[in-house]
Amino acid sequence: MDVRIIVETTFENGTTKKHRLGRLSRPFRHTQPEGFGLLLEDAKMILGQLQNAILLDQIEEISEASRICPDCDGVRAIHDYRSRVLDTLFGRFQVKAPRIRRCACNAKSDVVLGGPLSPLAHFFPDRSTPELQRLQAELGARHSYREAARILETFLPCAKQVNTSVRNRLGKVARDICDRAQKEPVVAASVEDAPALTVFLDGAHIRCRPEYQKRHLDVVVGKIEGHDKCRRFGLVQQAVLSPASQLRQDLRALGWNHGKAVTVISDGEPALPNLVRDAVGGKVRHILDWWHISMRIQHVENAVKGLLQIRGFSGIPVLFKRPAETLRWYLWHGKIMTATTSLQWLMVDCARLATDDRMATEAAGRVQARCRDLYSYLANNMDSLTNYGWRYRRGLPISSSRAEGCVDDIGNTRMGKRRRMRWSPKGAHRVAVVRAAVLDGRLTAAYQRAAA
Repeated sequence: MDVRIIVETTFENGTTKKHRLGRLSRPFRHTQPEGFGLLLEDAKMILGQLQNAILLDQIEEISEASRICPDCDGVRAIHDYRSRVLDTLFGRFQVKAPRIRRCACNAKSDVVLGGPLSPLAHFFPDRSTPELQRLQAELGARHSYREAARILETFLPCAKQVNTSVRNRLGKVARDICDRAQKEPVVAASVEDAPALTVFLDGAHIRCRPEYQKRHLDVVVGKIEGHDKCRRFGLVQQAVLSPASQLRQDLRALGWNHGKAVTVISDGEPALPNLVRDAVGGKVRHILDWWHISMRIQHVENAVKGLLQIRGFSGIPVLFKRPAETLRWYLWHGKIMTATTSLQWLMVDCARLATDDRMATEAAGRVQARCRDLYSYLANNMDSLTNYGWRYRRGLPISSSRAEGCVDDIGNTRMGKRRRMRWSPKGAHRVAVVRAAVLDGRLTAAYQRAAA
């Protein structure tokens, strides 16, 4: 069996052109099981030939249309032809791109206007298609740069991929995402119409390159949620001039304006809500994450259980068991002062515990240490505590679990410490920006608009 592939192109003026791409041979008597259908190598060859034919016809059509002057409808002369290398998903091609002389009807001189016009440079200033840049950036955000280059070479008839090219393309896409966010028009909304936004924040720690004389880098990751939409984000504060400005663009993309309050949920790190305050330019409502409070309460409960199980314990069990069991209920219902008073009495009872048993004394010291840790945590975040049960019953968020998920999705999966990679602040910031856009689906939509 022989298969011939012919492509016919019809231009806007009605003319047609045929291209014979090639042929495939499948002898019946020599066909093996792996020879059935279209093979990967055959598909690569056919796609490369088809891409070349379409590119040549498109360049020819664009060149002819560009020769018409938009002012006087005159035909402009071709200055010369230049060889250009165009990188696409389906191969790297060397084409002859014409340069067109400027029309004499223009009032200004050629010196002021510049040299000849290049229609191809207008569409491909980077000499690569937006689809290739998007796919390189997406794979570079999901896998290591070398693995992304290997995947592209395995499944597509593109030119030989180098890990540095994938890295540089990802950096360019990250800059384009940030620039596009700043240039997008902001729809002004009234205070009543603006959605109530909740920002979930957390930090991811990744290994830093040795020349920066730091062991770890802090990547701020999180999620912004509105009524019916959400947006992930990631940034390294050392890599950008204004981290607050970048976060402000993400807030505005979800409809925020200066008259609407923003709620922040974090684990108590003061730098995280301060970042949102700088972005908002005013006060924000900060809520301490319930999960971190619950874990510290669990530590107190475990320490008290360990104390009561010791044979040398000589105190009254209810004086230690009752405060530990009621801490969670008090804090869940917003009774902060009652909870702190119970903690203080529990520490006092542990200090008054008279025993000659060494294990009981050490266990009482552990209870005191856990109580002091929880008391300091609550005292330092007293303004961020709220009635968690009331919020939970009304379906309002009380935990930064969404930000914890972003730590895994944006930070650890691609840049985690176990992956044996070290990062510069700029490189980590670019990967975080692109990966957040990939997870939200914003990268595909943005580059589809750019290609159109």
